[in-house]
Amino acid sequence: MMLKEKLKEKREDLIKLLPLIAFIIPFLILYLKQDVTFSYSFETTWKGRAFYIFFIWFAVLEMIISWEKLQPKAFKKLKSIRTIALILALLLPTIYVIISNFYGLNDAIYVWTRENYMAQKTELSENEKRFFAMMMPLAVEYLVFAAFSFLTVFLQYGVDGFRKSLLAPSFLTIIGIVYMIDNLYPYGQFVPFQIPAATTATIANSFLNLMGYHTYISYETNPTWGWIPILYYYLPKYSIPMSVFAIAWPCSGIESLLVYTIFIIVFLKNFEISLMRKIAYFSIGAAITYLINIFRIITLFIIAINSGYSEEFWRFHDFYAQLISISWIAAYPLLIMMGGDILQKIKSFAEFLKMRLSS
Repeated sequence: MMLKEKLKEKREDLIKLLPLIAFIIPFLILYLKQDVTFSYSFETTWKGRAFYIFFIWFAVLEMIISWEKLQPKAFKKLKSIRTIALILALLLPTIYVIISNFYGLNDAIYVWTRENYMAQKTELSENEKRFFAMMMPLAVEYLVFAAFSFLTVFLQYGVDGFRKSLLAPSFLTIIGIVYMIDNLYPYGQFVPFQIPAATTATIANSFLNLMGYHTYISYETNPTWGWIPILYYYLPKYSIPMSVFAIAWPCSGIESLLVYTIFIIVFLKNFEISLMRKIAYFSIGAAITYLINIFRIITLFIIAINSGYSEEFWRFHDFYAQLISISWIAAYPLLIMMGGDILQKIKSFAEFLKMRLSS
């Protein structure tokens, strides 16, 4: 009897992991197939696939938090409609990767974007049109994976469990939307995101001057870049700027603020603490995320001053800059949980002392 119960428990644990397991094979195929268009894509955060690693981490984190509350509704009857639908949904990520990469879907997305949208962007050069059109299949890939993740979670757990498992698919959705917006409105053309980026750039400029760098900032508008802040570095004995750095919203970290906001709202929604503590946790994390974005601009500009737009600059721009932000966002829930445990231990110890003193 005990063996039967253990096997049943192991079976339920495996069923809980299925929505995550469904993405292992497609991710492996994408990693092995990295072609010219997306070469080293898993080593790149901006316009790359390194965020799939964080997707897995967020899915695992959410499972750990809600493990006991997650009750699978599928596989109770192998021939039920829900079970059959879930099995098909679990296959969809692999099917999509095969069709998009081996049967021309990515090429079709590129051609459609190039001919129907980028052709109208007369302000962009041919190389720029080609680049942003080539990045469109990646944005679509993120959004499709997000849709499949939402679908499998819903089929697996129903409405109640769906609410407890929104973190990872929401993360993919935000990244996909950000990439899509940047492809359709490149540089600083998407004004709603560009306005807060100007504030971040202005604060970074003030910090650079405090650090001893002679910098100033101006705001310019042109057909290609849109409305954009431009940071200049100069030496007092020269009147010509020694380095120029245009700051579009992706460089200023607006996407990390978006990811943080969605991420922490979904995380705190399932965290059983008071509203005031939730507001405090959100505010502290948002302030640190914003400071990290300022640090990102400062670091990029210092690298540009010392090395120009070298390989070192682009490596930090495309990988480390976003890696720092997302790593902080990924680690923050653990800090919250650890802090909660510490506060609980302090509270218990204080109550113990109070009881001992009163006795």
